[in-house]
Amino acid sequence: MLRYKLYANLALEMCDRLERTGVANIDDETTWDATLMRFQVLGENVKKIPSKFKKRFPEIKWRNFEWFRNQISHDYETIFKEVIIGLIKKDLSNLRNALLKIKMELKDEK
Repeated sequence: MLRYKLYANLALEMCDRLERTGVANIDDETTWDATLMRFQVLGENVKKIPSKFKKRFPEIKWRNFEWFRNQISHDYETIFKEVIIGLIKKDLSNLRNALLKIKMELKDEK
C-alpha cells in the first residue's frame, strides 16, 4: 500500500506543478519541455494506482492520461499544444481532486 501512496503523491505533485506553470508560457521551449515531462511523470504514476481506486471516479479519463504518457515517451514530435492546453485547463483540476480523495483513502488503509 505504501507504493500506492507514493504514486498518488507524485501524481499530485505533477498536477500542482502543471497548474502553477499554466499555459501562459507554453511557447517557451523550456516550459514546453518541463510541461511534457510533468505529464509523463503524471501518466506513469496514474497508471500504477490500482483500478479499484480509479473506478470510484468514472468522470476522470484515467486512460487518457496513461495514453498521453506513452505518446510523449514514444511519439514526442506529434504532441499538439492544443491538447496540452486542454488537459491543463479542463481536466487537470478534476484529476487533482480525485487524486486527493484517493490519497485520503490510502491514508486510512494499512
